[in-house]
Amino acid sequence: MLTRARVVVLALVGLTLAACNVHPGSAAVVDGRSISMSTLDETAAAYCTLTADAAKQQGVTSVSNSQVRRQAVVGLVSLVVARKLAETEGVQVEPSAYELTTSQRRQLATQFPAADAEQLGRAIEDSQEVSAIAVALAAKDTGEQVTDDTESQLADIGQAAILKAFGSNDVSFAPRFGLDPAGKARADTGSISVTPVDLEAPVDEELPDAQRCA
Repeated sequence: MLTRARVVVLALVGLTLAACNVHPGSAAVVDGRSISMSTLDETAAAYCTLTADAAKQQGVTSVSNSQVRRQAVVGLVSLVVARKLAETEGVQVEPSAYELTTSQRRQLATQFPAADAEQLGRAIEDSQEVSAIAVALAAKDTGEQVTDDTESQLADIGQAAILKAFGSNDVSFAPRFGLDPAGKARADTGSISVTPVDLEAPVDEELPDAQRCA
Protein backbone atom coordinates (compact mmCIF):
# COMPACT_ATOMS: atom_id res chain seq x y z
CA MET A 1 0.00 0.00 0.00
CA LEU A 2 2.67 2.48 0.95
CA THR A 3 4.19 2.32 -2.51
CA ARG A 4 1.27 4.59 -3.44
CA ALA A 5 2.03 6.85 -0.49
CA ARG A 6 4.54 8.91 -2.34
CA VAL A 7 4.75 12.62 -1.89
CA VAL A 8 3.96 14.75 -4.89
CA VAL A 9 6.55 14.17 -7.62
CA LEU A 10 6.27 16.84 -10.29
CA ALA A 11 8.80 18.22 -12.76
CA LEU A 12 8.82 21.94 -12.00
CA VAL A 13 9.33 24.86 -14.36
CA GLY A 14 10.37 28.40 -13.47
CA LEU A 15 8.59 31.75 -13.48
CA THR A 16 9.21 34.83 -11.29
CA LEU A 17 8.06 35.29 -7.69
CA ALA A 18 6.25 38.44 -6.68
CA ALA A 19 6.64 38.16 -2.90
CA CYS A 20 4.28 41.04 -2.24
CA ASN A 21 1.41 38.86 -3.52
CA VAL A 22 1.72 36.51 -0.55
CA HIS A 23 -0.72 37.33 2.22
CA PRO A 24 0.67 37.77 5.75
CA GLY A 25 0.62 34.44 7.57
CA SER A 26 0.24 32.49 4.34
CA ALA A 27 2.55 29.77 3.08
CA ALA A 28 1.33 30.33 -0.47
CA VAL A 29 -1.44 31.98 -2.44
CA VAL A 30 -3.25 30.51 -5.45
CA ASP A 31 -5.40 32.93 -7.45
CA GLY A 32 -6.09 34.96 -4.30
CA ARG A 33 -6.76 31.93 -2.09
CA SER A 34 -4.38 31.58 0.85
CA ILE A 35 -2.84 28.35 2.08
CA SER A 36 -2.11 28.93 5.74
CA MET A 37 1.12 28.20 7.55
CA SER A 38 -0.83 25.98 9.94
CA THR A 39 -2.06 23.85 7.04
CA LEU A 40 1.49 23.63 5.77
CA ASP A 41 2.79 22.66 9.22
CA GLU A 42 0.38 19.72 9.37
CA THR A 43 1.16 18.58 5.84
CA ALA A 44 4.92 18.98 6.30
CA ALA A 45 4.80 16.87 9.47
CA ALA A 46 3.20 14.06 7.48
CA TYR A 47 5.69 14.49 4.64
CA CYS A 48 8.56 14.32 7.14
CA THR A 49 7.28 11.07 8.60
CA LEU A 50 6.78 9.41 5.21
CA THR A 51 9.97 10.78 3.66
CA ALA A 52 12.16 9.90 6.64
CA ASP A 53 10.78 6.36 6.56
CA ALA A 54 11.54 6.02 2.83
CA ALA A 55 15.01 7.47 3.37
CA LYS A 56 15.83 5.03 6.16
CA GLN A 57 14.86 2.13 3.92
CA GLN A 58 17.59 3.38 1.57
CA GLY A 59 20.14 3.73 4.35
CA VAL A 60 19.78 7.51 4.81
CA THR A 61 19.20 8.47 8.43
CA SER A 62 17.61 11.88 7.88
CA VAL A 63 16.58 14.45 5.30
CA SER A 64 16.38 18.22 5.47
CA ASN A 65 13.22 19.50 7.12
CA SER A 66 13.35 22.73 5.11
CA GLN A 67 13.59 20.74 1.90
CA VAL A 68 10.55 18.67 2.83
CA ARG A 69 8.60 21.80 3.79
CA ARG A 70 9.25 23.19 0.33
CA GLN A 71 7.97 19.98 -1.18
CA ALA A 72 4.90 20.07 1.06
CA VAL A 73 3.93 23.62 0.11
CA VAL A 74 4.34 22.79 -3.59
CA GLY A 75 2.12 19.76 -3.04
CA LEU A 76 -0.59 21.86 -1.44
CA VAL A 77 -0.52 24.35 -4.31
CA SER A 78 -0.59 21.51 -6.84
CA LEU A 79 -3.76 20.15 -5.28
CA VAL A 80 -5.57 23.49 -5.49
CA VAL A 81 -4.50 24.06 -9.09
CA ALA A 82 -5.31 20.48 -10.13
CA ARG A 83 -8.82 20.70 -8.70
CA LYS A 84 -9.44 24.02 -10.45
CA LEU A 85 -8.13 22.67 -13.74
CA ALA A 86 -10.28 19.54 -13.45
CA GLU A 87 -13.36 21.69 -12.90
CA THR A 88 -12.53 23.92 -15.85
CA GLU A 89 -11.92 20.94 -18.13
CA GLY A 90 -14.99 19.05 -16.92
CA VAL A 91 -12.89 16.17 -15.62
CA GLN A 92 -14.21 14.11 -12.74
CA VAL A 93 -12.18 11.72 -10.62
CA GLU A 94 -13.93 9.21 -8.41
CA PRO A 95 -12.85 9.36 -4.75
CA SER A 96 -12.10 5.63 -4.93
CA ALA A 97 -9.19 6.52 -7.24
CA TYR A 98 -7.30 8.24 -4.44
CA GLU A 99 -8.94 7.64 -1.06
CA LEU A 100 -7.36 5.15 1.33
CA THR A 101 -9.35 2.17 2.50
CA THR A 102 -10.07 1.48 6.15
CA SER A 103 -7.49 -1.30 6.03
CA GLN A 104 -4.85 1.02 4.60
CA ARG A 105 -5.53 3.60 7.30
CA ARG A 106 -5.11 0.95 9.96
CA GLN A 107 -1.84 -0.09 8.38
CA LEU A 108 -0.60 3.50 8.52
CA ALA A 109 -1.52 3.75 12.20
CA THR A 110 0.34 0.51 12.89
CA GLN A 111 3.43 1.41 10.90
CA PHE A 112 3.67 4.94 12.32
CA PRO A 113 2.30 4.70 15.89
CA ALA A 114 3.93 7.96 17.01
CA ALA A 115 2.54 9.99 14.11
CA ASP A 116 -0.88 11.49 13.46
CA ALA A 117 -2.47 8.83 11.25
CA GLU A 118 -5.18 11.22 10.10
CA GLN A 119 -2.60 13.71 8.87
CA LEU A 120 -0.64 10.96 7.15
CA GLY A 121 -3.75 9.68 5.41
CA ARG A 122 -4.74 13.15 4.27
CA ALA A 123 -1.30 13.86 2.83
CA ILE A 124 -1.27 10.58 0.94
CA GLU A 125 -4.78 11.08 -0.40
CA ASP A 126 -3.98 14.62 -1.53
CA SER A 127 -0.95 13.38 -3.43
CA GLN A 128 -2.89 10.54 -5.00
CA GLU A 129 -5.70 12.91 -5.96
CA VAL A 130 -3.26 15.14 -7.86
CA SER A 131 -1.94 12.07 -9.67
CA ALA A 132 -5.44 10.82 -10.49
CA ILE A 133 -6.48 14.22 -11.84
CA ALA A 134 -3.29 14.40 -13.91
CA VAL A 135 -4.06 11.05 -15.55
CA ALA A 136 -7.69 12.00 -16.21
CA LEU A 137 -6.72 15.36 -17.74
CA ALA A 138 -4.23 13.72 -20.06
CA ALA A 139 -6.66 10.96 -21.05
CA LYS A 140 -9.20 13.57 -22.08
CA ASP A 141 -6.63 15.64 -23.95
CA THR A 142 -5.04 12.75 -25.84
CA GLY A 143 -8.02 10.45 -26.24
CA GLU A 144 -5.93 7.60 -24.83
CA GLN A 145 -7.51 4.99 -22.61
CA VAL A 146 -6.01 4.57 -19.15
CA THR A 147 -4.29 1.20 -18.93
CA ASP A 148 -1.34 -0.19 -17.04
CA ASP A 149 0.78 0.54 -20.10
CA THR A 150 -0.37 4.14 -20.61
CA GLU A 151 -0.94 5.37 -17.05
CA SER A 152 2.62 6.52 -16.39
CA GLN A 153 2.86 8.49 -19.63
CA LEU A 154 -0.56 10.03 -19.10
CA ALA A 155 0.46 11.03 -15.57
CA ASP A 156 3.50 12.86 -16.94
CA ILE A 157 1.38 14.69 -19.52
CA GLY A 158 -1.25 15.64 -16.97
CA GLN A 159 1.30 16.78 -14.40
CA ALA A 160 2.85 19.04 -17.03
CA ALA A 161 -0.58 20.56 -17.63
CA ILE A 162 -1.04 21.19 -13.90
CA LEU A 163 2.36 22.85 -13.70
CA LYS A 164 1.61 25.01 -16.70
CA ALA A 165 -1.59 26.11 -14.96
CA PHE A 166 0.47 27.51 -12.06
CA GLY A 167 1.16 30.48 -14.32
CA SER A 168 -2.51 31.25 -14.99
CA ASN A 169 -3.46 30.88 -11.33
CA ASP A 170 -1.24 33.65 -9.97
CA VAL A 171 0.72 31.34 -7.69
CA SER A 172 3.11 32.85 -5.16
CA PHE A 173 5.00 31.40 -2.21
CA ALA A 174 6.09 33.01 1.04
CA PRO A 175 9.65 34.34 0.53
CA ARG A 176 11.03 32.12 3.31
CA PHE A 177 10.74 29.08 1.01
CA GLY A 178 12.93 30.55 -1.70
CA LEU A 179 10.58 29.28 -4.42
CA ASP A 180 9.51 30.87 -7.68
CA PRO A 181 5.80 30.73 -8.68
CA ALA A 182 6.28 27.30 -10.29
CA GLY A 183 7.59 25.85 -7.01
CA LYS A 184 11.18 25.60 -8.12
CA ALA A 185 13.98 26.65 -5.77
CA ARG A 186 15.51 29.95 -6.77
CA ALA A 187 19.13 29.79 -7.84
CA ASP A 188 20.10 32.65 -5.55
CA THR A 189 18.99 30.73 -2.43
CA GLY A 190 21.49 27.95 -2.95
CA SER A 191 18.63 25.49 -2.47
CA ILE A 192 18.13 22.43 -4.61
CA SER A 193 14.96 21.66 -6.52
CA VAL A 194 12.11 20.53 -4.31
CA THR A 195 11.25 17.51 -6.43
CA PRO A 196 11.92 14.93 -5.37
CA VAL A 197 13.43 15.08 -1.90
CA ASP A 198 17.17 14.54 -2.34
CA LEU A 199 18.17 11.48 -0.34
CA GLU A 200 21.79 12.42 -1.01
CA ALA A 201 21.34 15.67 0.95
CA PRO A 202 23.38 16.25 4.15
CA VAL A 203 22.97 13.49 6.72
CA ASP A 204 22.51 13.71 10.48
CA GLU A 205 25.92 14.95 11.48
CA GLU A 206 25.76 17.71 8.86
CA LEU A 207 22.38 19.10 9.90
CA PRO A 208 21.31 20.78 13.16
CA ASP A 209 18.55 18.93 15.02
CA ALA A 210 15.94 21.55 14.13
CA GLN A 211 16.59 21.06 10.43
CA ARG A 212 16.14 17.29 10.33
CA CYS A 213 13.13 15.13 9.47
CA ALA A 214 13.56 12.29 11.94
